[in-house]
Amino acid sequence: MRELVEGYLRHLSAERQLSPQTLRAYRSDLELFVDFCRRWGVDDPSRVDHRLLRRYLAYLQTRGYARTTIARRTAAVRSFFRYLVRTNRLRCDPTLALTPPRRERRLPRVLSLREIEEAERRQGLQVYRTSLRDMALVELLYATGMRVGELAGLDVKDLDMRRGEVKVLGKGRKERVIPVHQAALQLLRAYMEKERPILAANRVGGETSGDPLFLSVRGGRLGDRGVRRVVERFFRNLEGGKRVSPHTLRHTFATHLLQGGADLRSVQELLGHVDLSTTQIYTQLSRKRLKEAFFQAHPRA
Repeated sequence: MRELVEGYLRHLSAERQLSPQTLRAYRSDLELFVDFCRRWGVDDPSRVDHRLLRRYLAYLQTRGYARTTIARRTAAVRSFFRYLVRTNRLRCDPTLALTPPRRERRLPRVLSLREIEEAERRQGLQVYRTSLRDMALVELLYATGMRVGELAGLDVKDLDMRRGEVKVLGKGRKERVIPVHQAALQLLRAYMEKERPILAANRVGGETSGDPLFLSVRGGRLGDRGVRRVVERFFRNLEGGKRVSPHTLRHTFATHLLQGGADLRSVQELLGHVDLSTTQIYTQLSRKRLKEAFFQAHPRA
């Protein structure tokens, strides 16, 4: 079964052009399932039946995984068996009768404009070797709502200062163009003129693919993990100890646009969502905030 999993992962990489992070998640989920099957003496997909799959669901639940994690691991297994049937490696799909737990529909955490401005004010008082880079990076995330991998993959050529746009390569290698406001462009211009050349000069040996927009202190491309560290450090002293990730800024971008009057379809395009239902969660958040504001402000509430 492990060899079939490797073939499936190669198929995902070649045909669907998934990101490395998504492929790692698929690998982890399927390796867990294969290991579970082996403990039950099953190493052939044709011997996997509904009872074994129910045991696997129960196993995940007893391990204390969140419902979202169980749903994701189950979806990976179902996708793997659909692939086996589609490629004639299996006659019937045992996962058809499998019902994973429903995902929790939790509202995303977002920042207020006051919190963002306070973090920016504190950051502006600090001077260190990547302070301009960090301010430009955070401002670009909030200005565009792009994913962490999309930002890490940006090259200098993807940013059009004159037109105020950035070209992003999203999931499934789909390109989209996002407008960038002047506040972000000013910070990006300052970073590229004053700090980026110094960081680029730190590169010693080795090659970096493309011409990365955001550089590490060693002059190479700033990766996903580096971007997360920058964002966490930037918002480290938020009131209440709120932890902020790049995805928090993505949620904040979408929510603030909707609260400002943007239509749902436009936000969907800007975020690069394939399905409008994925974007609709932000309307729930906007309604929740509106209701809170009403009960706080209305004299009869």
